[in-house]
Amino acid sequence: MASPLRRLLVLASALALTTVAAPPAQADDVLLSLARPATASSESNARHVATKATDLDRRTTWRSEGADRQWISIDLGSMSTINRVVLRWGFLCARSYSVQTSPEGVYWRDMYSTEKGDGGDDNLEFTGFGRWVRVSLTKPCFHDYELREFEVHGTPGVVDTAPPGAPGTLSVKAFTATSVNLQWGPASDNVAVASYEIYQSGQFVKTVAGDALSNNVTRLNPNTTYSFYVNAKDAAGNISQASNSVTVATPVAVVDNEPPTVPYNAIVQKVSANSVSLAWGASSDNVAVASYAVFSNNVQVGTTTGQQTTIAGLKQQTDYEFTVKAIDTSGKSSAFTAPIKASTRKGQDAVGEVTKITDDTDVPWGLEFLRDGTAFYAQRDTGDIIRIAKDGTKSVAGRVPNVVSTDGEGGLLGVEHKDGWIYAYHTSPTDNRLVRMKLVDGKLGEHQVLLTGAPRNKFHNGGRLRIGPDGKIYIATGDGQVGANAQDLNSLGGKVLRVNPDGSVPRDNPFPGKYVYSYGHRNVQGLAFDSRGRLWEAELGNSVMDEVNLIKPGGNYGWPACEGTSGECGDPTFLQPRHTWPVSQASPSGLAIVDDVLYLAALRGQRLYRIPIGGEPQVFFEGAYGRLRTVEKTPQGDLWLTTSNGDKDSIPNNSTTQIYKLDLK
Repeated sequence: MASPLRRLLVLASALALTTVAAPPAQADDVLLSLARPATASSESNARHVATKATDLDRRTTWRSEGADRQWISIDLGSMSTINRVVLRWGFLCARSYSVQTSPEGVYWRDMYSTEKGDGGDDNLEFTGFGRWVRVSLTKPCFHDYELREFEVHGTPGVVDTAPPGAPGTLSVKAFTATSVNLQWGPASDNVAVASYEIYQSGQFVKTVAGDALSNNVTRLNPNTTYSFYVNAKDAAGNISQASNSVTVATPVAVVDNEPPTVPYNAIVQKVSANSVSLAWGASSDNVAVASYAVFSNNVQVGTTTGQQTTIAGLKQQTDYEFTVKAIDTSGKSSAFTAPIKASTRKGQDAVGEVTKITDDTDVPWGLEFLRDGTAFYAQRDTGDIIRIAKDGTKSVAGRVPNVVSTDGEGGLLGVEHKDGWIYAYHTSPTDNRLVRMKLVDGKLGEHQVLLTGAPRNKFHNGGRLRIGPDGKIYIATGDGQVGANAQDLNSLGGKVLRVNPDGSVPRDNPFPGKYVYSYGHRNVQGLAFDSRGRLWEAELGNSVMDEVNLIKPGGNYGWPACEGTSGECGDPTFLQPRHTWPVSQASPSGLAIVDDVLYLAALRGQRLYRIPIGGEPQVFFEGAYGRLRTVEKTPQGDLWLTTSNGDKDSIPNNSTTQIYKLDLK
């Protein structure tokens, strides 16, 4: 005798195959969804992918994995008027679901909802407007969901996939201590420019109307250097490449001829084998004290906004002298304190001595080691890969073909080594891509392009590579300054991608046939695996929070609706970060894991974070070496750090950078 569940499935199948008469079609009631790109929160296997629900073949179906909250979405290709949605359920239906529309695939509006779904065919009439249509499924009839067809009917808009041209020359018309007036030339577009977006060093500032060719940016800080650029955006959401950048230094707010007073009562608080902790009394100033700088032997070894700091990376059993000075908001410095003497102890701290490996005039970006200790690193702006032999000798292993800069953060980025190949991620004239070169006697040989199509722009290019314990290649991508890319599973932008070494899609990826491993990211910069094989990720926020995430296959991390834990983070499908920081304290880049401790390099924060898994972050080297780009584990279990000073203009060999070795206990 058939089980009750079997009888229900048979009944659902019969209902699904029964044609229900649809309301009379309107004259402009066009089937908009046929063969349009469809994506879903999950797909049970390669035979039941989302596109099976838009092919008008009721023998083929989309089927989800088992979970209450799932969704399936269609990109109509243009802003369209939606008159009717038809859902033709398969064996498995939704008890509760909503039909939603969105202009950009990020923020959704409910157009229809029910808690009484029972399968069969649902013909839903309403008036909506959007480019994306989604069915948000919150309670299954049985276990998972199955749709034979997802039809969207209505009036199509103009399909526009061509982005505008870059805006014309950007210039500074005027500026004050707290504002700057920008002006630019018009961008061209095949339809029309709808708006312009103003950015400051990769951070979104504001949107202005498409007929505006100037704007006043306010709330700036006095005596501060800013770099601005502009992108054009059309009505379909296509975004141009960036304009040129302009740099402006705001003047001091008031005339300030008085330096701060000398910090008083500077003392040694704590001494260990490789560090000295200092403290002092606050300086006074007629305007305001901005920071304190710590020096040793006439070399700056730290900076902080507070009245205490720890100078790490010192040599054990060594005498040191430190001095401290205050710096005000106009850049004037106090005199130094009297020398503060300290002697480090015998032994080694968890973060030990720092020694310099080499200097470089370009930006060392990706860094990789062979088992014998030979190192390779990428020069972002020249496109060269540099080899450092075990004896410290440097040589050029070769130049990666077709690398271009973006006058921002594009260029030659991540590098990894596997089975005699050097893998690299780089910006090309049209995209960001994964390539590999055969390594022969320390030189780059045969070149192969493995993956193309990750979006590029002046900023938000991602770039980190990591070979996983499964032998797959994990790629960190940015959203290309198009936030909607991060939520679009048909885009490679704003993702962590998982790729076979030959460039093909792994069969066990969370979305069959797609490179996407996780999504909803803004600009991923750090990737590392712990001892349990779990992937950790670090990414740059816009203006509120940076974050470190533990990556779940198929997970959605919320950008652009959610930045860290700020914004519209109420969607229960968004995964929350494990750690967040204000952007001034981090701007995370490289990430390495040694003995289940995360080491995170910070650019704007100019520091190294040490974060035991399950523990609290510790700060090292605050202001000691400037911007820290990459941190990488050596074959011996120590770390190398690369700096990233002078890295904003993409001009080769105009930077002052170093690579350091950090001993670990």
